[in-house]
Amino acid sequence: RVADPSHDHTGFLTEYVATRWYRAPEIMLNSKGYTKSIDIWSVGCILAEMLSNRPIFPGKHYLDQLNHILGVLGSPTEADLECIINEKARSYLQSLPYKPKVPWTKIFPNADPKALDLLDKMLTFNPHNRIEVESALAHP
Repeated sequence: RVADPSHDHTGFLTEYVATRWYRAPEIMLNSKGYTKSIDIWSVGCILAEMLSNRPIFPGKHYLDQLNHILGVLGSPTEADLECIINEKARSYLQSLPYKPKVPWTKIFPNADPKALDLLDKMLTFNPHNRIEVESALAHP
């Protein structure tokens, strides 16, 4: 599904959402609850794939997927961890060794800086800090 700003996303939420490579971290880490920000994450993954002709997070399974994401975005901050409602998932993330964020320019050295700025705003770990649909559409 692609983001529809006019659609009410409250109510029934399905447990299986999005193909693994394009799945937002909050879907994997939270037992309940997600918003249309998961669509922004998926579009960010597609944008990254367009920039490099390969998937950015090609996880083979759940934990591998999470490791791919953290390997690029780095370890989530304490503030980011607050958005994880599943205590076991939060504890797991806190138990992992620290990983620094990889600069987008290192991954995509030939990409336009504006594209990388949008990508950075789309592929943000914390869904509350992720760019909203309207802002993404207006991004230069």
